[in-house]
Amino acid sequence: MMKTLRLLFVISGVFFLITACEENLEPIIEDSLTDLGLQAKTAKLVKKPLKAMLSTGQADDALTQLCSFTSETDFWGLEHQIGGGNSTLLGDFTTDITMCFHIVLNEQGPDLQNGFGEFNEVEGSMIAANGDKIYFVTPGSKLEFIQDDIYNFKFIDYCTIVGGAGRFENATGEFVSKGMVRIDGTGIDHHWEGTVILNK
Repeated sequence: MMKTLRLLFVISGVFFLITACEENLEPIIEDSLTDLGLQAKTAKLVKKPLKAMLSTGQADDALTQLCSFTSETDFWGLEHQIGGGNSTLLGDFTTDITMCFHIVLNEQGPDLQNGFGEFNEVEGSMIAANGDKIYFVTPGSKLEFIQDDIYNFKFIDYCTIVGGAGRFENATGEFVSKGMVRIDGTGIDHHWEGTVILNK
């Protein structure tokens, strides 16, 4: 009889503990869900217009590495552009851009008809004076020959913002990059315009 009573007491105790835990967990779960809901409601996306004027030139290590190789007159080299300018969001800034650039040559020089000037796998950053950064990527584009006294090529590229640092952490957005390649080989003049979306 005593064993039976003890067994019933133990079972009752375990049942009480399980019930108590379930009852105590419900408010915790509800509180957690409420907190998550409040966080989701308070997170705010803020759109900021981006306009930038800048110039870039080849870094010392530009085209010293290969992306792929077909022949001595047809290969993809790792291009590296650095420079800076001024923008509405970052003020004065520097930029660092890498891409795979298609070199195709014929007897006269660059062979535009067979792919010279194509570029892809573009990755870049805009770096403000205080260290804030915007990171961007683009699938690429190609150079288009133009007749001009200052420039010999132009291009249009569509860039996607993929994060950043400082106040641009977790930023998204997109911008159009228009570039003009100087005929004297001293670099590229760029105009960027689009939208940066900040997650506040």
